[in-house]
Amino acid sequence: MTDINEWVVILVDDEPDSLNLLHDILTLNGAKVHQTISGAQCLEELGYITPTLFVLDLAMPHPDGWDLLAFFRENAATKHTPVVAVTAYYSEKVAAQAYEAGFDAFFPKPIKASEFLAKLKELIS
Repeated sequence: MTDINEWVVILVDDEPDSLNLLHDILTLNGAKVHQTISGAQCLEELGYITPTLFVLDLAMPHPDGWDLLAFFRENAATKHTPVVAVTAYYSEKVAAQAYEAGFDAFFPKPIKASEFLAKLKELIS
């Protein structure tokens, strides 16, 4: 499924500016995006949609991005769905930990739209 117009993305970020920016990047390029401001709200969304991709902020109240990733990887319905981490708390150590934990991609904030979209297209192709 390489056509971005077919993507269904669950976007989770408790920071409104970041949430809106990521939402705009994705929707202006044709993706259908479900915005959520918490891990709990994200899990509710799974009750009625099947996402193509998850984009998660790492640092949120429980469940945070790390907790959500663990849940998705243990769940038969989402274990193969790409999961992308975004965070304002960037370091090489955090990036390495994200990949070791099982995230498919890692992006420090602020997001560079062209790099972000290129990597997502690579993951979903």
